[in-house]
Amino acid sequence: MPSEMRMTVMWNPSAGSAQSAQDLKSTLGLRDRTIICEPGDRETAIVETVKAVTDGADVVVAAGGDGTVSSVVEGLTQSPRPATLGILPLGTGNDLARSLGISLLPAEAMQTLVSGRPRPLDVVEFTSSTGRRTSANMMTAGNSGRYLRHMTDEIKQRWGPLAYLRGVIDVLNDLQTYSIEVCCDDGPVEKFDALNVFIANGRFSGGGLAVSPEAELDDGQVDLVIIRDGDAGDIASLTSQYWMADYLDHELTVFRRARRLTITADPPLPLTSDGDEVGQTAVTVTVRPQALRVLAPVGIV
Repeated sequence: MPSEMRMTVMWNPSAGSAQSAQDLKSTLGLRDRTIICEPGDRETAIVETVKAVTDGADVVVAAGGDGTVSSVVEGLTQSPRPATLGILPLGTGNDLARSLGISLLPAEAMQTLVSGRPRPLDVVEFTSSTGRRTSANMMTAGNSGRYLRHMTDEIKQRWGPLAYLRGVIDVLNDLQTYSIEVCCDDGPVEKFDALNVFIANGRFSGGGLAVSPEAELDDGQVDLVIIRDGDAGDIASLTSQYWMADYLDHELTVFRRARRLTITADPPLPLTSDGDEVGQTAVTVTVRPQALRVLAPVGIV
């Protein structure tokens, strides 16, 4: 990043491995052209991101977890002029950073902010029971949404990246089956009895789980992964194949790619986006191809 470019850092002080704002400014080495902002909540982060770009920021850095990244992405899509997204992964999951090849070590990630190269990034726009919103990395629906309710801040602090696995354990004995209807692009309506649904822009969810190993962040499509209900033996074999990285070929897994999709369900599916609960189905999802640019390590495409 050229030294004359102006940078604003949206810093989440509650993120798991965050350091002080002053240390962050010193390490970046851009004191005269770097502004540190601590927005406190999503809506404030969105407003502050728009303000930063309006005031001339060339790069807005999300310093926190996936929720912080999602807030900054939302703000960038609402801004009056283009600006580049930067990511300093300080949270529990850091899943978009993983897909981008950004180091999870703060010092190395900071180097990407200084010497990285902009690359295109699709943005996922969706409308659910809570209204319109954008997603940067991953949407989930079904039991994966339920277990987020078990993940308190205390669990995140204690378990770190394993917090998501801890949440899964709490709901494994009480899985809910959902009757869903899915329509991808202009295709037919398909019906499934599902346990989980993943709508993937990036590859990872839940702190490094490769939910959609071949997802591309700039192909103009989302990957749709549906985990169908089955008997105990089938689910056990699916779990085994997941850890062997070929679970997408399992008979309980449905895989689609789409530019636009809709999902309805009975009962309604609880939804998450980038680790936050965002209401329930029905949901309509649309990809905005290469809507943003994001700093990534040199050589990562």
